[in-house]
Amino acid sequence: MSLQDEMLRIARDAGGAMRTREHRERVVKEFCRCLRERNIQTRHVGDIKVRLIKTYIDHLRERGLGQRTLQNTMAALRTVLTAAGRGPFAEHRELSNAALGLSGVSRDGTHEAIDDAHYQEAWAQVLQLDPTGGVAAVMALQRKLGLRALEALRPRADTLTRWEQEALKDGAIHVIEGTKGGRPRKQSVIDQEGALESIRHAQQVLTQNNTTYLINGKSGTLKSAYDRYHRILRKAGLRGARASHGLRYAWADQAMAFYRARGYSLRETLALVAQDLGHGDGRGRYVAQVYYGHRREGA
Repeated sequence: MSLQDEMLRIARDAGGAMRTREHRERVVKEFCRCLRERNIQTRHVGDIKVRLIKTYIDHLRERGLGQRTLQNTMAALRTVLTAAGRGPFAEHRELSNAALGLSGVSRDGTHEAIDDAHYQEAWAQVLQLDPTGGVAAVMALQRKLGLRALEALRPRADTLTRWEQEALKDGAIHVIEGTKGGRPRKQSVIDQEGALESIRHAQQVLTQNNTTYLINGKSGTLKSAYDRYHRILRKAGLRGARASHGLRYAWADQAMAFYRARGYSLRETLALVAQDLGHGDGRGRYVAQVYYGHRREGA
């Protein structure tokens, strides 16, 4: 077994969300390619030395990659090394972000909330690009319920029926499939009318198309459906700062106003919004201030 095969197996077995695993595998391939191009004959994960990691990071830096990209790359490598039983090595002092010159970079997000005007404009374009209505239905679930893309892609008819009942009765839905790390979570319903409209529209799309999922990709896999969703949204203008995650940011802005109007302090509101989005209330300030732009208001 080659070093790349061994590391790829470990990267897959380390778990995590689909996009996280894909990024981890991509880093592994690039790392091994870097070693091969330099004729470095390392055969096993256990043989990786500090100098090899530094060589790879220097290679990426020469290519002009940004600090945040390099930080994410190191995080992926540390995960693979730790999963391979080399946790102490992964935390070696010479491999820290500070030692590699990767510290001190802001984690501020680059996306922005999609306002209602741009949402409606994009919605109309999406319906033209995808006459099945599936992409538009997923888009609405993200905007009206604050779901991640994978969470909005996964619901079948039975899940949508349950969500409709929960939205009416409990004021929150239980999200089980497509969640980050596979951890089920509760998502508050802050706009019952909008939430129910998006859920019922999704039900209608499944019935009309006689399909199991809202979007079906070319290969029939979840990844191909995910790629098709984002490809169509980009064609509709949701790219860059207004990428699809901006739908979730818009929901977060609405949630902030919802909780503040009901008398919650800013500190409590930040925690509630973070918890709604599956980040945990301990990261409330981080989620709202970094991702959603609420930096101007004091705690």
